[in-house]
Amino acid sequence: MTMWTYHIPVATQRVGQTVKATLNAWLVPQRIRGALRMKQHISVNGHQVPTSYVFQTGDVLTLQFDAADFRTSTSNYQPNGQHTVPIIFENDDIVVVSKPAGMKMHPHAPNETDTLLNYLAADFSARHCMSAGMPARPYMVHRIDRETSGAVIVAKNPVVVPLLNRQMVDKQIQRTYLAWVHGTLTDSAGMMTTPIGVDPLNPRKRRVDGLAAQAAKTHWTKIHTVYQNTLLRLQLDTGRMHQIRVHLASIGHPIVGDSLYGPVAPVTRMMLHAATISVPLPFDGGTRQVSGPLPTDFPRQLKTI
Repeated sequence: MTMWTYHIPVATQRVGQTVKATLNAWLVPQRIRGALRMKQHISVNGHQVPTSYVFQTGDVLTLQFDAADFRTSTSNYQPNGQHTVPIIFENDDIVVVSKPAGMKMHPHAPNETDTLLNYLAADFSARHCMSAGMPARPYMVHRIDRETSGAVIVAKNPVVVPLLNRQMVDKQIQRTYLAWVHGTLTDSAGMMTTPIGVDPLNPRKRRVDGLAAQAAKTHWTKIHTVYQNTLLRLQLDTGRMHQIRVHLASIGHPIVGDSLYGPVAPVTRMMLHAATISVPLPFDGGTRQVSGPLPTDFPRQLKTI
């Protein structure tokens, strides 16, 4: 049987807390907490305990998860070793990779292998990576557009996927982007809050106040202006499809090179880069802020335009 096993030294802040309260704090979903309890897959210092057990100093908690605990337990991306994706952070549970602009995140057909997750499947296999006692496999946590470059979190087992998903929803994972936009902005900072929905004329696109519009919030800060283009730093409070692209286009400053929402520009890519990601590591692993180097095709001064 496939079984992912964690041996977790109990952190000081958990001493005096019950197992149940700790699993809640770690954002373990109720369904999975129930499975751990019913299957008696919770032990402390080698002895099975109920979820009412109160942690003491020096305790080591062991959790065992099997495939039935997860809605998506298998990762079946075909390995493709033709390309490598730079890894900018890695531990037993996740990798943060630097996705190049133009690379798809995941396949849309069973025979498609030219994607980031296919490349990571090959990389994990070639390096014999292990995660929670099992061979590591790539599991998608979030995505960025094909045209966007930068930091992306990928899980190495199914256990941490729902935890990271909850962190996304709760805004505990923070993402910072850089974008070159057309035109100059007079203010030094601002916030865009118009809802985003489906463009009724093109279902591939999104627009402010479109169909089934959802709340969206994007913060921006001006870094500098060069040749009538402005470099912005942006942070998301929500994660709507094409959010940054739609918001910036809606205020008259589309991203340079954005073929969907902006004018034609003599550049080789869309100038949007996921520069930094801050993620609380699962099971009290602390918060890690990860930044990769700027790609060579993302100019610091935009002098190529």
